[in-house]
Amino acid sequence: MAYDTLKLKSPSMDESFVRAIEQQCVLRSGVDLATGAMLYELHTGELLGSWDSRISVRPMYEDWVTDKNGRPRLAPCEPYILVEGSVHKAMMGHNVYGGPRNFQKACSFFVNLVEKLLGVDLPPSGNWTVHRVDVAHVFALTKPACKEFFDSIQLRNFPRRQKKAAKYDMAVYFPGKTTTVKFYHKGSEFGLHDKARLRNYFRQAFALMYGKKDLRNFERAENKLKALQRLADSRLRVEVEVHSDKFQYDFGRNPLVSEVDDAYLEAIHDKEVERLLREGKQSMETVRTTTAVMTRLQNVYGGTPGQRLYGFWAAMCTLNENVMREKYSRATFFRNRKLLEEAGVSWRSSDIHVTANDSLIHDFTPMRVDRRFCNAPARNRPELNYSRDELRLAA
Repeated sequence: MAYDTLKLKSPSMDESFVRAIEQQCVLRSGVDLATGAMLYELHTGELLGSWDSRISVRPMYEDWVTDKNGRPRLAPCEPYILVEGSVHKAMMGHNVYGGPRNFQKACSFFVNLVEKLLGVDLPPSGNWTVHRVDVAHVFALTKPACKEFFDSIQLRNFPRRQKKAAKYDMAVYFPGKTTTVKFYHKGSEFGLHDKARLRNYFRQAFALMYGKKDLRNFERAENKLKALQRLADSRLRVEVEVHSDKFQYDFGRNPLVSEVDDAYLEAIHDKEVERLLREGKQSMETVRTTTAVMTRLQNVYGGTPGQRLYGFWAAMCTLNENVMREKYSRATFFRNRKLLEEAGVSWRSSDIHVTANDSLIHDFTPMRVDRRFCNAPARNRPELNYSRDELRLAA
């Protein structure tokens, strides 16, 4: 697990102090740092997307309040700032691997970084309120396996996440009011959004380290990019974006950073992915092969009920869910599907598909119980990571 994008709101500040921060952001927006590297860029606008590597610092003079009719509206308030950006990219320059696992420490690092870049003293991170957190899980899957996974997703229906859902060749996006769930092949996203930025950064960093006339600087930069791209090509990334509405529902308000812990965020991620994909419970390994499904269903529900559910499972594997809903009454369809889920049985990528024997993902589920879940600490590999000298030069 790692944290990516954070959105935090500061406590109220003196107006003159916020005005000074506002001027700092305007001056830094679109301007290179001291070394010429664009590792960090402060600006006062919204981020373009979750892939945006910039840090947004927005001085605010209004906040949402509920009027007497129960409707939200903007009203003047004491000045404060909103800070948003990828803490993972701020730490490592990329989010291919690694990343912060401790939420409290990640927020502290993020606030301290903004404080350093602005050259001002900000309140301690524990007193800021939380408005967005992206919780990411990463799985080691080859690019062909990722393609097969997304092809299988294309055939499935997600009624509760249908509105504004987007499906692409190597990514799917399911927005919601309280959470947004994203699956994407990291290699494709890295090549599209991060490669050019990091190429420019690496070249400038190596020019400062070894001198502008060193002819190997270009080769060093390309080798680092190739190593990161190779690793990204074998990674499937699953992100759950926790919105402000979710925090308000659970806490009754936007909680302080000090009130949010890792177990709470991890539980949200597990629940949302499980609910979306209906892959069964975390404590039970999901089964999807013919023999394993028959054994599981008979063990859980007994001989005759297990065999009946096995027939339903086989039909779910070979027919579209919409077809199955037409074949069964609404109550029977949802009851049988729930029984399969509760038994930890999946009808996705089963071995009774025509091409199942060659499937690369026949036993894959994007949950922490899967053997391809990347949960080991990141190794200090110089061909992939930013060195301390590079980070110091870019700071």
